[in-house]
Amino acid sequence: MKEIVKRLDAEYGFKLTDEEMELIAKQAEEAQRLFQPLFQVDLTGVAPVMKVDKRGKKRKEPKK
Repeated sequence: MKEIVKRLDAEYGFKLTDEEMELIAKQAEEAQRLFQPLFQVDLTGVAPVMKVDKRGKKRKEPKK
């Protein structure tokens, strides 16, 4: 993960210190472990809870 942070630092010119890169890499690894169970959930065939109204909202005319 630290190599990815180093690459991004060089690409975007953040000028991060080694300590900052270590901290970011550590946080990214923790987040990856935290969200891993969510990435394994298969939602194929599950309908969304909310439907999108394709008619759109009618705009109110401004008061004069």
